[in-house]
Amino acid sequence: DEANSLSLERITVTLDRLPKKLDGFKIIHLSDIHHSPFTSFEHIARTVKIANRLKPDMFVLTGDYVSHEASYIGPVAKVLGELKAEFGTHACLGNHDHWTDPAGVVKAFADAGINMLVNEGFRFEGRGASFWLAGVDDHMVGKTDLLAAMKGSYPDEMKLLLAHNPIIFRKSVRAGIDLTLSGHTHGGQIRVRDSEKRLIRRRKLSNGLHSRKGSQIYITRGIGTVVLPVRYQCPPEISLLELRAA
Repeated sequence: DEANSLSLERITVTLDRLPKKLDGFKIIHLSDIHHSPFTSFEHIARTVKIANRLKPDMFVLTGDYVSHEASYIGPVAKVLGELKAEFGTHACLGNHDHWTDPAGVVKAFADAGINMLVNEGFRFEGRGASFWLAGVDDHMVGKTDLLAAMKGSYPDEMKLLLAHNPIIFRKSVRAGIDLTLSGHTHGGQIRVRDSEKRLIRRRKLSNGLHSRKGSQIYITRGIGTVVLPVRYQCPPEISLLELRAA
């Protein structure tokens, strides 16, 4: 069954503003875990085990950790809290988290040692270099505030943004964000309003790496399923991103 399989995607992202000292920095990006009757605890625990074995420098999570019931929040936060990297785990919220219990998700993740970024950012420092790392709240529930997430950043420093919904990308481009990491699509289609169709052609931004005017976005297919516990020609994905200085 493809929904219970896992595929490892290795992606090299070359960034003009990545500090030379961080050349080769490895990030594992997981999204759309959807712990629910459709996505078992075992599947998520296996994902965590494999991800840890890959020994990235940092983990990032881009939303939709649970679906349907708040009783799934505690277990998924606990198992994701087992992700271990030198520079920790950083996360943002998705629409399903809001539809379930956003305050509960934020608290459980904080208790599990995960840095949940809700329309906020900070200067990540490691290996004698730094960049701005931020997360926005979810677009679908109308809570995205990119300006707040960028508050405190320097115009000339590299910026990495966690945003559940890739529809943010046109704003990321305008805001001079170097790399946006998103999920939400499950590798399928994004439904967008007509006014935005010209800017985001439906299939173009369903998954993978895309760039526009010096800004890049990586969209993962995610781990779990929603609505139906089935995937077809679109296996769940652990994304291993290697950042390279240009």
